[in-house]
Amino acid sequence: MTKQWDYIIVGAGSAGCVMAERLSADGKSQVLVLEAGGENDSFWVTLPKGVAKLVKKPQHMWAYHVAQPRDPRANDPGDGEVWIRGKGLGGSSSINGMIWSRGEPADYDAWEAEAGATGWNGASMTQAFLELEDHAAGPGPMRGSGGLVRVDPACFKYPLAERMIEAGEAQGLARVDDLNGRSGPRVGYYSHNIRKGKRDSSARTYLAAARKRPNVTVMTGVMAQRIVFAGTRAVGLDATVDGKPRRFDCAGEIVVSAGAMESPLLLERSGIGDAGRLEAAGIPLVAHSPDVGEKMIEHLSLSIPFRLDHGKGTNRSFFGIGAALAMLRYLLRGNGVLATGPFEVGAFRNVAHPDGRTDAQFYLGGYTFKVGDDKDPVPLDKIDPKPGVTIYGQLLRLTSESSVHATGPGAEDAPDIRHNFLTTEHDRRSAIALVRAMRAYVRAAPLNRMVGRELVPGAEVESDEDILAMFRSLSSCGLHAIRSCRMGGDPDAVVDPRLRVNGVQGVRVADCSIMPWHVTGNTNAPAMAVGLRGAKLMLEDRG
Repeated sequence: MTKQWDYIIVGAGSAGCVMAERLSADGKSQVLVLEAGGENDSFWVTLPKGVAKLVKKPQHMWAYHVAQPRDPRANDPGDGEVWIRGKGLGGSSSINGMIWSRGEPADYDAWEAEAGATGWNGASMTQAFLELEDHAAGPGPMRGSGGLVRVDPACFKYPLAERMIEAGEAQGLARVDDLNGRSGPRVGYYSHNIRKGKRDSSARTYLAAARKRPNVTVMTGVMAQRIVFAGTRAVGLDATVDGKPRRFDCAGEIVVSAGAMESPLLLERSGIGDAGRLEAAGIPLVAHSPDVGEKMIEHLSLSIPFRLDHGKGTNRSFFGIGAALAMLRYLLRGNGVLATGPFEVGAFRNVAHPDGRTDAQFYLGGYTFKVGDDKDPVPLDKIDPKPGVTIYGQLLRLTSESSVHATGPGAEDAPDIRHNFLTTEHDRRSAIALVRAMRAYVRAAPLNRMVGRELVPGAEVESDEDILAMFRSLSSCGLHAIRSCRMGGDPDAVVDPRLRVNGVQGVRVADCSIMPWHVTGNTNAPAMAVGLRGAKLMLEDRG
């Protein structure tokens, strides 16, 4: 007789790891955690700056090819655009920039008020963050203490970083010690989920705690194919393990925590989605749910590097003797430039949204990427040896909606991804305003006395038309996709406010895909909060 699991969690990412720890806490419930990737036990995963070594390695990331060109006139579908997500235990929390950003309470109030996600609001999400955190600054009204995730503000400081913060103040932004401590225009050092110089991913925190219990089983190298139903009741999961088919039986609930890209794909392969779309993909219908994979929203990002004419950045810490000294310092003392994320300084402000709320996020660091022949900065693994400053901006409240859909019944069938970026007038105006605000930031005192030439796109790109064309070409997805399995109180919502998949029984979704509206910041911390709150709802329903 095959084992009947109480809970099967598909995906050991930011939310799934938290779910595993919470659902297994009684010591009795049999919890199975399935992860398509590996253990993620590489030194480069734990080294905060090691992200540069991970972003092009297939054992650590999923690469999704986008089926839509940025320029509608382009002949090359997708123009080679690829979206990446974390693979292996910890999911994207094992390859991201480790920025611990909660978003703003008003984001979650909108989830409840505008999307009908009853119980999901600023107060309930703040409580979840407090429970997750073990803040280095100790407890406070907006800081948690005693949680499993170490939150360390200002892991690495240097004079140029101070000048970056002062430039933000000159722009009217309030300097704060904790960027999560207030809403509105603000600037300061980013907090990171880093403990004693090592990445504190969801796998190293919540999943590590869960794995100490005998009622938890974690399997890697398992690719979920489809949920198995008896009528509309989930009874198991078909998967491939090392390329061989295997079925896992479930007497309780299946939790889909595979992320904003994979969760809607698994639902569709399982027969949950738009009836016409599933028929075209050759997938038998279980439950008609037209919004699966639809209405996805992303952040859109642009990097602008500048030459540093005066002062000292961090570029030289990544080459030759500088790199050797940086690594020696890290190995001996666990600190320095390698013990923090890609960007030290952050800022939040409004650039275009008519309600005046935060709609843009800036990241600043004392280095630059190499510049190719087309002036497009090369990704993280190639740093320019010459001194520089980079400002990386993200649009946080886009109105263009993306989509991701299964094209066939198997996990091996490549998904169809449509970004639809900049298809609304609001988003086009926001893109132009973001570029102008980024330039103004770097040209504010005292940075203006230190920074020289703009390397990309160059000062000659100045008109609204040229800026928009450049932005369309050089911007990249923000790696913060949400809402592809949106939560809500309306009939077309994919999941209800208790994260139950509408139209079937025994299936819930808990990850970024359920977020029904914008998060004005990075999504790792909110995803973990979704996992924590989702587990509480499940335990309440169990009674």
